[in-house]
Amino acid sequence: KGMFLQNPLPCLELKRGFILGTKDNTWKATLAHRFVELLHQKTGKLTRLYTQNIDGLEGQCKRIPREKIVAVHGSMDQAACEHCGSKTDFDEFCKDVKMCIKD
Repeated sequence: KGMFLQNPLPCLELKRGFILGTKDNTWKATLAHRFVELLHQKTGKLTRLYTQNIDGLEGQCKRIPREKIVAVHGSMDQAACEHCGSKTDFDEFCKDVKMCIKD
């Protein structure tokens, strides 16, 4: 984490395709994601959806309530500022970080 905070560019450059693909919805929810969504829609019995993936694809399944999704290792569809801890979605992240650093 310390190395990333000193110079995030190498890591971000390495992950550029993945990060932008996630933001632009290049990657699509899989049949497994849609199956869980359908089960929830038909039965209403989903209590939690645990995922170890950081791609955020389960967020494309709009019928699964956000509060039921537990992203064990975090998710690329949300970000948090390392300076203040404020959480935001991907589109607002850059604007929020710039404002926080100026403060």
